[in-house]
Amino acid sequence: MKVVRSPAKVNIGLWITEKRADGYHNIFSFFHTVDFYDVIYIKPSSRLTVKTSLHDPALEDEKNIVYKAVVEFENFTGFYEDFEILIEKNIPLGSGLGGGSSNAATVIKFLNEYFSYPLSEEDLIKLSVKVGADVPFFLKGGFALVEGIGDKITHFDRKYSEDLFIVYPNVHSHTKLIYSKVTQDLLTEKDQLNIIFNLQKEYGLNKLLEVAQNSLGEIARREYPQIDEVVRFLEEKGYKAFISGSGSSVYCFGKPSEKVKVACKVRDWKLIETKLT
Repeated sequence: MKVVRSPAKVNIGLWITEKRADGYHNIFSFFHTVDFYDVIYIKPSSRLTVKTSLHDPALEDEKNIVYKAVVEFENFTGFYEDFEILIEKNIPLGSGLGGGSSNAATVIKFLNEYFSYPLSEEDLIKLSVKVGADVPFFLKGGFALVEGIGDKITHFDRKYSEDLFIVYPNVHSHTKLIYSKVTQDLLTEKDQLNIIFNLQKEYGLNKLLEVAQNSLGEIARREYPQIDEVVRFLEEKGYKAFISGSGSSVYCFGKPSEKVKVACKVRDWKLIETKLT
């Protein structure tokens, strides 16, 4: 049996540049993996199965993005072998932390290694785009600028290790719903994004945190009052709060105070203490 870890990520700013003719939106966002993982157990089997520790039928077999990843890998390479895959889910669902996409990328990397690397890095990206929007980023992880629908990735040599904590308000944010609420006034001009990119390049993470905004996060706050409650609470306690992806997770750099820890217990929010990695 092979055991592999599948990391979460946070978005450090997320801007939308345009709505595409195919209905998708082009984004501009800085992704960074964090030291928080799902764990995936994989072993050869007589048929392909995908299960999770949540025992949720909606996440099993064909309904799980990992199943799609295996099938797409087989179709792309012509290598066929069935596996029993069990995903120990620690990354919350609908949290904006990329759990499903990370699971898919992790299994694709496993398969490429298992079959002695038939796919180049370029081929892996082409395959991953077919599986899901954020999957290509997780092939390498670290710190990267992600553009388009997640298919254009600029990895940076520098990775950060700052402490942060994540608050998940136990609400599943539906990405399609959030994107459906995007209006013209939420789109950002490319010239502004070039300025943000250059600020990050010259001054690093701290300057990026000063200018980071999340267009989807603002919609998520309106659609899910629980997210707005978390943001307001953390800001009242003196933290700068960031929403990851389309929600529902909210994160802050540094360590959580005792008041934050108590509030999370009382309000049934999941608190994750981690760091960039």
